[in-house]
Amino acid sequence: MVSSMFYNSVNLSTTVFSRTHFPVPVYKHSCIDFSRYDHCINYKFRTGTSGQSKNPTQMKAAVAESPTNNSDSENKKLRILVAGGGIGGLVFALAAKRKGFEVLVFEKDMSAIRGEGQYRGPIQIQSNALAALEAIDLDVAEEVMRAGCVTGDRINGLVDGISGSWYIKFDTFTPAAEKGLPVTRVISRMTLQQILAKAVGDEIILNESNVIDFKDHGDKVSVVLENGQCYAGDLLVGADGIWSKVRKNLFGPQEAIFSGYTCYTGIADFVPADIESVGYRVFLGHKQYFVSSDVGAGKMQWYAFNKEPAGGVDGPEGTLSLDPPYLF
Repeated sequence: MVSSMFYNSVNLSTTVFSRTHFPVPVYKHSCIDFSRYDHCINYKFRTGTSGQSKNPTQMKAAVAESPTNNSDSENKKLRILVAGGGIGGLVFALAAKRKGFEVLVFEKDMSAIRGEGQYRGPIQIQSNALAALEAIDLDVAEEVMRAGCVTGDRINGLVDGISGSWYIKFDTFTPAAEKGLPVTRVISRMTLQQILAKAVGDEIILNESNVIDFKDHGDKVSVVLENGQCYAGDLLVGADGIWSKVRKNLFGPQEAIFSGYTCYTGIADFVPADIESVGYRVFLGHKQYFVSSDVGAGKMQWYAFNKEPAGGVDGPEGTLSLDPPYLF
């Protein structure tokens, strides 16, 4: 049987507040057929136990070899279809490509990845995630680290939203240094996606290809695009976000649950006086909190979570009126 895998990289702001809906028209379509493949993926995990030395926990993914009793099978590759060209989909596609699989990524709007679409804020990449990226593609990981802003070598943590006094400070540098891992960084989502998309390759990423449905044929799986085209493969990975069509067709429709909090975010041209010693602060308040983080190049990212009803609309010129007119 063909496997259908689902991956959703959950970002709190998009998870809670995005309300993007895609039309799902019905098209007559014909599928591009491919012969059957008999490969499989076998994941092996090895974890540390108590009493062991402080060596990094090792994780190994092994890919089963092609059957040797069929000479034709040696020339065939498992064909993996990836719905969604965001960070999760691109990282998966890059890993599969480096393992020698044939990969196709379907992305509805490449302009957003290329930096021509709507704004996307920075993202923090922790040491373990950077180490995973190193294992997938060392050159890509080094490019990401060069482009990112190191915050893990400074003070980070939680402070009182009114007094500014520290509740707790996070030491992300020492654990990384002890285990030989890269230090935590912050990088623009667009820059990260551009690096990943370049490594995956234009010939693998299909633009204006919005997956709206898939069909399991037993020995293969096919995806149906919004434009009526159909592609077949051996494995489908759903990395198409919170409004995933792959998930919807696997498990049925399900509405997102509003958390009760709305996120406001932006980038400021500002360099704090303590920029050399503080990477980011989380200012805690009553049913609200505010975060400021260095993102490099003389800029600070800020975002605020405020408890308020769903469906809020910004006022004139994108401003918000608060009652009382402050967060803390």
